[in-house]
Amino acid sequence: MRYSIQIKKFLYSQYFYGGLRIAFGVSLPAVLMLALFHDRALGFTIATGALGVCAVDKPGPLKHKHNDMLACSLIGFLAAFATGVATSAPFPLWVTIAPLSFALSMLVVYGDKWLQISFATLFMMIATLGNHFTVLEALINAAWLLLGGLWYTYWSTLVSRWQAERIEQQAIAESMFATAEYLRARADFYKLENDLDECHRQLVLKQITAIDKHDVARGIVLRNLPVLRAGHLDVRRTVLFNLFINIVDLHETVVAAHMDYTLMRTVFAESDVLIFFHDFLRKSARDLENIGLAVLQNSASQQLVTLKTELRALEFEIEVKRKKAFPAQEPEAYAMLVAAFRRVWSVSRSLNKMHRNTRSDTPQPTTELQLDKALQHFLQRQHVPLRQIFSNFKIASPSFRHALRLSIAVALGLWIGTLLPLTNAYWIALTIVIILKPGFSLTKQRNMQRLIGTTIGCAASVALILLVKSPITLLLVMFACMVMSYSLLLFNYTASVVFTSSYVLILYHLLAPEGMRLIGERALDTAIGGGIALGVSHLFPYWEYRVMKPLVKEMITSMRQYFDAICAAAGKTVAASASPTISHDFHCRLARKNTQIAFANLGNAFSRMMLEPKAQQKFVAELNDLLIQSHTLASQMTAATPMLAADSATDEPALTRALSAIRENLMQAEAGTQVESDFAQIRKELTRKLDAMVIAAEQANTESNEATQELKLLALQCKQMITVSQLICKDAGAIQLPVAAN
Repeated sequence: MRYSIQIKKFLYSQYFYGGLRIAFGVSLPAVLMLALFHDRALGFTIATGALGVCAVDKPGPLKHKHNDMLACSLIGFLAAFATGVATSAPFPLWVTIAPLSFALSMLVVYGDKWLQISFATLFMMIATLGNHFTVLEALINAAWLLLGGLWYTYWSTLVSRWQAERIEQQAIAESMFATAEYLRARADFYKLENDLDECHRQLVLKQITAIDKHDVARGIVLRNLPVLRAGHLDVRRTVLFNLFINIVDLHETVVAAHMDYTLMRTVFAESDVLIFFHDFLRKSARDLENIGLAVLQNSASQQLVTLKTELRALEFEIEVKRKKAFPAQEPEAYAMLVAAFRRVWSVSRSLNKMHRNTRSDTPQPTTELQLDKALQHFLQRQHVPLRQIFSNFKIASPSFRHALRLSIAVALGLWIGTLLPLTNAYWIALTIVIILKPGFSLTKQRNMQRLIGTTIGCAASVALILLVKSPITLLLVMFACMVMSYSLLLFNYTASVVFTSSYVLILYHLLAPEGMRLIGERALDTAIGGGIALGVSHLFPYWEYRVMKPLVKEMITSMRQYFDAICAAAGKTVAASASPTISHDFHCRLARKNTQIAFANLGNAFSRMMLEPKAQQKFVAELNDLLIQSHTLASQMTAATPMLAADSATDEPALTRALSAIRENLMQAEAGTQVESDFAQIRKELTRKLDAMVIAAEQANTESNEATQELKLLALQCKQMITVSQLICKDAGAIQLPVAAN
């Protein structure tokens, strides 16, 4: 691992910049109130409002973030006011907190973004627990929290607008780094000692990550398209747009480079071909990482890696095998070898294009893809159907169950916090809200991570407080811990908790230097809160397998629609036509994007299920195989797209029948019924017809050798897609999951 590169990637990343933005946005109100008005309590209250809203400040489109933070501020104000009014006595407080916790938790029905808003508003509710207010005081306190939330909303919006280009660069660079990891996962297939099943598992995980990063970048880039200035396109916007199109195309090129690795390993075990492919992909990943770092640093990339050696070596190996009659001996292996070589050659060209784009100083640049209104179809619209929350008020709803669990846990935490000595109800409730998530697996994972992080953070804080006596030094360390806490939150939760615990406990020490015992008490509160959260997570569980059936169907449906789009673009009659409002090319790209997102959704759900108890892990083998085969089929469809578009044998009955069979398999898989077809016989018959088509084309000798080879490769691709689509159909028929409740 190149540690210097990893450090640079972090320091220039959106995570570190976000950590700085959050740390300044949260701490500035407290510092200003203390310095100008000497009012520590007021500064702390305003900072608390900002701290709640910052939980919603995640990478994504600026307009969406602004709306989310604004909604969070307003809902948090109402929650804090209701809680403040109820703090007059324990019983009214419990009567208020449990229903309020339930209502705020139900916000998760609106999607993942609202999970963060739910947490932030619960945090503002809990932050009000440690006081006793009159109605007027409760209103004033909630108003200050609202001011803190609004302050952070517009602070973050202002900084993000100022740093708009930087944020776009960071999102594109993150998608490059994720694609580089995908390249490395592909390279592992070419090492004979690596287990193929483990390689597939890692490839699926890297594909999911890459899809997620591309989706974030897409939402930012397509909302900031290049505009005309003085009759010319804005240079920087055009460069960034081109780089995003380049990385998407590069990713698809690598995805399409799928092959029968078992056959390739068998045939080329004694050859250097596999080594050359492995080295090429590893070098490409390193080169792509260098480009991403250059984008982060806003500089021209340097081509520190040369790929010519591997390309020439592969070209030489192919030529030698051609002369030794290898194509006749192993026609399928040779066809896959040639196709894989073309793909890696395309990867090399894409990397060169990206290098040129980072160095672009052309006064009148052109875009890689035509700017068209159809690009707006690639954006996800933010829509909140308000009535949706009412349809989820039933025990069958997973959101309802989560809200019920959390309200019980918070009420229990408050009761224990007031009952036991040396405990703080506020801290116990906060721990519960942080740990208890809608899914059992995430709750279990967060519980362990928080306990480990808190233990390390408390130990580090004690050592620091004992060794460092200077308040200024401790203040600087506290601010650094704040930055690191929010920087690491999205990708290393345990480390984030270490820094969070450290800065909170240092803050307590600075506010009350005599209160060293608070560190031990906070550790105890965290343990109690974690225990309650883990215990209550077993109440009314809604296991992950219950929500996977619609995800399975959505993924298969999206693949069938992608296949339809490919066939429609190629003029095949087996599929429906593309939408008349957009071109075939855009329709294919859109269908491919939808397929990737559906694949990522199912993959993430499967990963969460694997963290649940063994008894609640249903159809593991079938779902795992479905993910692998779906990724394989999507790769094969992407690879077949240019061959279908260029194929002159459009009316070949064998080809039309093969494509129809693939679509029929996907439609049967989409229906999810048990398989009754004799797949082996169908595959054998279709293989015979495709082989006869190729032989007839060779004997006719009416096409060039290159066209004949393309037809041969297309026939091989169709045979592979038939096999994989049949496996998907079998897996989908075997996975008999319950229908998820709405």
